[in-house]
Amino acid sequence: MSIYEELGIRPFVNASEPYTRNGGSVVADEVVKAMEEASRSFVNMEELIAKASDRAAQLTGNEGAFITSGAGAGVVLAAAACMCAANPAEKHTAGLLPHTDDLEKNEILIFRGKYLDMIEYWKLTAISGARIRIVDPSGKAMLDAVGEKTAAVFLFPAPMYEEGIPSCEEIIPALKRRGVRVVADAAAQLPPVSNLWYYTEKLGADLAVFSGGKHIGGPQATGLIVGKKELTEYCRQLACPNPRLGRVFKTGKEEIAGFLKALELFTGRDEKKEYSRQENMLRYVEEQLRGIPGISLHIQSEGRLGTEQPLLLVELPGDRTGEDCNRFTRAFEQPVDIGYFKKENGRPHTVFVNAYLLKAGEEKIVAAALKAYLGRSG
Repeated sequence: MSIYEELGIRPFVNASEPYTRNGGSVVADEVVKAMEEASRSFVNMEELIAKASDRAAQLTGNEGAFITSGAGAGVVLAAAACMCAANPAEKHTAGLLPHTDDLEKNEILIFRGKYLDMIEYWKLTAISGARIRIVDPSGKAMLDAVGEKTAAVFLFPAPMYEEGIPSCEEIIPALKRRGVRVVADAAAQLPPVSNLWYYTEKLGADLAVFSGGKHIGGPQATGLIVGKKELTEYCRQLACPNPRLGRVFKTGKEEIAGFLKALELFTGRDEKKEYSRQENMLRYVEEQLRGIPGISLHIQSEGRLGTEQPLLLVELPGDRTGEDCNRFTRAFEQPVDIGYFKKENGRPHTVFVNAYLLKAGEEKIVAAALKAYLGRSG
């Protein structure tokens, strides 16, 4: 009997996203093996963290890297690291945080984007002690807002999040010309693999933060910060095992080993082959649904947040909503989590199928669940 059966929990097929609420991703056998091997020995954690982070920097083509306990932890540590670097005259800044009243530079600037109140990850920066300043959604407003108190600007890239504000391609170079530190919270902006160095090495951001437990396929309680070596070194100083701000973001030896193996697999895979695998699964689902009255089907070439992965969109008939569809498929004989858009996105009657996390044969379960929902009356 599995732990889930013991607890009375029904696992489900994930045809939506590696959301945190869904348990992230499912780790590969190689990742499980690496975690098991790591669990059998004691090790100097500072040495492990340093060498594993150096390896992560090498794999991602960055000057520096730091492995932490999730993208949320990465946002906090990145903000704290920027304040350490922005206040060089105060040698003990790392030890002062989250108390920042006496720091010369303690402000983090963030755009007032369309979905600011719906997507609130930006609030995590305040855990570092930073003072958050919300700026009107234009490049000029952001550049004008930069002042003596500015420690960094935080950006949240994705077509939806960037709606109505300057893109990273536009604003990062402009901010760097002003000498401002820039952090991109790109937690779910994978694939392509190249995004691991795109924001930093291509656009010039000082740091970028990624989830380790989503598309990379590592343990859910992992995250990755990449970018300038000076800043990732501050992240290391701030984090566990040191008794500072980041002590609460403890990453165990097992998670570090598992994440590193997952990163090796992710950066070494054939992206075209993986895309084709997902597309073939979606074609099967599309074929099974074709001909059902009142629906429309479309496979688009990019994911929900603009990532490089195919996505099957299903427009539901009548007044049926994506939320209702998900409720039905989650209660199906073999539960399936179908993706849907929130009402705030203006697409309440659309569901999506994402094959990124589907195992061989699960596309048949997904198609059966959707056909059962679409074939019911009412």
